[in-house]
Amino acid sequence: MMKIVDAKLQIVEVPLPEPFHSTWNPANPETKLFVTIVEVITDDGVHGYGAACDSTQLIAGIWDTHIKPLLIGKDVSEVETINTGLVNASLYAYRPWCVEVAVYDALGKYANLPLYKMFGGSKSRVLAYASTGELKSVEQRIEDADRFMEEGFKMMKIRAHHDDPFEDVRIIGEIKKHVGDKMKIAVDANQGWFFTGKRTVAKWDLKKAVNVCKAFEEIGIEWLEEPLYGYDFEGLAELRRSTTLNIAGGELNAQLHEYRDLIKHQCFDIYQMDVVLSGGFVQNRKVAALAEAENKIYTPHTWTHGLGLAAALHMAGAVNNCPFIEYCYDPPHWDYKIRDLMLTEPLVVDKDGYINVPQKPGLGVEINHELMDRYTILRK
Repeated sequence: MMKIVDAKLQIVEVPLPEPFHSTWNPANPETKLFVTIVEVITDDGVHGYGAACDSTQLIAGIWDTHIKPLLIGKDVSEVETINTGLVNASLYAYRPWCVEVAVYDALGKYANLPLYKMFGGSKSRVLAYASTGELKSVEQRIEDADRFMEEGFKMMKIRAHHDDPFEDVRIIGEIKKHVGDKMKIAVDANQGWFFTGKRTVAKWDLKKAVNVCKAFEEIGIEWLEEPLYGYDFEGLAELRRSTTLNIAGGELNAQLHEYRDLIKHQCFDIYQMDVVLSGGFVQNRKVAALAEAENKIYTPHTWTHGLGLAAALHMAGAVNNCPFIEYCYDPPHWDYKIRDLMLTEPLVVDKDGYINVPQKPGLGVEINHELMDRYTILRK
């Protein structure tokens, strides 16, 4: 097997063509794409890559003391050991899981297999849903829905963001009335996290969430995502018991044991662990299996750049209980060309609404090193 002989960190900030006004942080429009690239190099000359979209300076702060010593000299097959080391590192660097993704990319290249096939290879393409996130009017969202249907999408997700959630219910009801049965609608309440001082939306409590669910039941949405704080296990379980809606969440929970408790309490119908944000491939595969044992859906969350989407695609393609995948896409300010500008080729959806899992070894995508080098602000 191959030994890791070097590990490098590259922090990149690429200016966006236009500001992106997110629903979850409207007071602070995003003007840059933040990319943290991890590269592992083996004694056989194989290069593996992983990337994160935030927490950049935190990873840099422990790179020489916690991350690099964890990797150097390890065999690329020792991903369980490396993942356990990253659990400890995450106490200092929040979510360093892109490091493990880079090791897996190298391992897949060594095996000459795309990662999803190395994991078991359930399917080579996955149904994608258009996941939106920008502040827009109801008229603009109806135009988006029409565009998405023309492009092949069968489902879109809309973010609730008003101080009064029943204003969101009204707006989403108008959109659902417009699309009818031609497109499914999911709703993300984004209550799993909260930007203190950066937005005015009050957190939903259980009573409010129950009432909102009843209203959405009348409209007929596919699921309600993150209706309560992500660690309110008892509240989420009670909410799920009280509604006929599918309840989704889990993107901001961190590690295996948290998901064990979410599943134990029957908090969700749809579990949305994130490969890059939450536990890497090692823990995502275990959570997907736990969810499958309870006859629940696992589908990886991904609101990130191209390398993160590629990692999510390989997880989705590897397991039996993932019927669809999030495809962050909200043109014109967040289309696939902007999202995937770190790649030489963007990951696109076909006319039937499916996205192909990359077929080349490892993650199966190539980084646009020339562009990343141009906007690099730090190397280690």
